[in-house]
Amino acid sequence: MKLISNFSSFVKVLAGNTALLNDVGTLGTSNLTLVLGNESADLDSMVSSLTLAYVLSAQKNSSSVGNVVAVMNTNRADMVLRQDCQVLLQSALLAEGGKGIEDLTFIDDIDLQAVVGRYSSDSNSNKKKEQEQEGIGRPALDVWLVDHNAPASRQSFLEDYVRGIVDHHVDEGKCQAAQWREIESVGSCSTLVAAKVRSLGNPVDPTLAKLMLAPVLLDTDNFSAASQRATEKDRDIRSWLVPLVEWAPHASSSSSSSLLEGAAGAGSSDAEGDDEAQSSGRELQVSSAQELYKTLDKLKGSVKHLASEDLLRKDYKQWQVADGAGKVWAVGISSVAYRMQKWLKRDGVGGVEDAVQAWIAKQGLDVALIMTHGKARPRKKQPKAYGRDLAVGFSQAGVSGLQESLLVRLLRESDTLGLQSLHVDDLQSDMDRSRMLFFAQTRSESSRKQVFPAVKHAIESM
Repeated sequence: MKLISNFSSFVKVLAGNTALLNDVGTLGTSNLTLVLGNESADLDSMVSSLTLAYVLSAQKNSSSVGNVVAVMNTNRADMVLRQDCQVLLQSALLAEGGKGIEDLTFIDDIDLQAVVGRYSSDSNSNKKKEQEQEGIGRPALDVWLVDHNAPASRQSFLEDYVRGIVDHHVDEGKCQAAQWREIESVGSCSTLVAAKVRSLGNPVDPTLAKLMLAPVLLDTDNFSAASQRATEKDRDIRSWLVPLVEWAPHASSSSSSSLLEGAAGAGSSDAEGDDEAQSSGRELQVSSAQELYKTLDKLKGSVKHLASEDLLRKDYKQWQVADGAGKVWAVGISSVAYRMQKWLKRDGVGGVEDAVQAWIAKQGLDVALIMTHGKARPRKKQPKAYGRDLAVGFSQAGVSGLQESLLVRLLRESDTLGLQSLHVDDLQSDMDRSRMLFFAQTRSESSRKQVFPAVKHAIESM
């Protein structure tokens, strides 16, 4: 078993992880630890998964943890929707001697349920029988959840294997048997994982420092007082990481526009796309934390070219919530960095509505909530301002009109959301006729981390 002495040595073993999880001959014969972020797979979730896997790998040198594999909880092809993740991870992995994003393990690279099955009590390979006869304990599967504290509804089979949780969302009360439950309301989950990296006492190289700093900056809106997301722990981690990064001289730092041009090729399977990906990864040279934030924020917000389905799936989470009458609701929430006014004007009210209804059918949802955010003009000739909107669509087959009305009333009454009817010049008559409901969310500091608990409470109150 290769010793992990630093982040560079950790990166160099990533390329073998996918094959390891697909090797039915040896899988299940030795201890295995999986680290999974949440299914929205944003930058915080991906970086947290990777860096927590590094921490556990470094600790395994003096323990029986076994192989540690970070699994990116999204499909490999969907990385083209996440240009901020693409550029930062490509840059970091190349800088540490890896091949880039191709080294990572994505959720569709493996059969996760089959992996778990190899460690179930009724899976008893000849190798396991030999080990038990020799007095060797049954190999164990440990799952660590990062940036969420309960498995996604489609991954509920993981719950019995969860041994650790590191998260900054509201505690859903699941996985109580986990040996480590670190759930703390900070701005970024990467803050909590970075604290673990610091506790290792190993030297932190500049690449790892930049990798961990980036999601902390994005999740706190660069420590903006208006967003009210940063905590003292986030500020402490920022103060620790910033001096560890090797910042480029200002004159040689790259612009976000050049990164945008190259990012479209990352994740492509053709040779030209791979060259573009490597080029864009190596170009992530910025002169300050401020420039790092601005570059990645611009990449993250480059979504207006995406089709409606891509907007809905780019940053998406799904849950099951039971109401007071026993009905189990399938709830999906998409977070979209594209204001609803712009989206409606681009595709028309009918176009957005059709896309949402198709998404509801595809995901088997009872209710879809679409949270949009960014800058837009509230009215014609008014200055642009940051804000949030919330659109709500229901399954036409699975939800009655009475259930729709009750849930909408409860959402309107939520202080967490502060909903008001959304008005868009020139489209109001179409919006009034729509089956969907469109709201301005006046509590703009409430992200999905706060909105889902409000939705969950509303459904449970029905």
